[in-house]
Amino acid sequence: MARSPTPAAIAIRSATVADAARLAAQRGRLFAEVAQYDSPEHRSAFEREAEAAFRASLGEGSCFAWLADTGGATVASVALLIYPRLPSPASPARREGYLLNVYTDPDWRGVGVATALVVTAIAKARALGLARIRLHATEQGQPIYAAQGFVSRDDEMELTLG
Repeated sequence: MARSPTPAAIAIRSATVADAARLAAQRGRLFAEVAQYDSPEHRSAFEREAEAAFRASLGEGSCFAWLADTGGATVASVALLIYPRLPSPASPARREGYLLNVYTDPDWRGVGVATALVVTAIAKARALGLARIRLHATEQGQPIYAAQGFVSRDDEMELTLG
């Protein structure tokens, strides 16, 4: 039976290196939902690598993350990676952000948890003086980001090397 969660039941907090496993588990759930694994072993290996990456990046300050907790359980997360960039005519800022790991457990969707996490990450990006924040959005997430001022871009390309 689905419960009727309310944002007041959620505590948003900054993640620490000690939360790396929780962040990796949330990332694992995100990719499980979009069918990115070919076996349980693949998912387990992915989550181990994600945990190591979170430990390293949170520890060195190239990543900030937040968790939404209720009753001792993590129900949502977001991470903001910080990247160096060269200044441009539009902005002298020498860093930018990449928002990722935005995931809310299905029972907690639609009540503002993801929005609260994204707003928190944007506030941190502003405080850090970042030039911009980029992200990849699912169809479900697009309205959340658009409401905060994110716009779609068609001018990017990528080359997968591995």
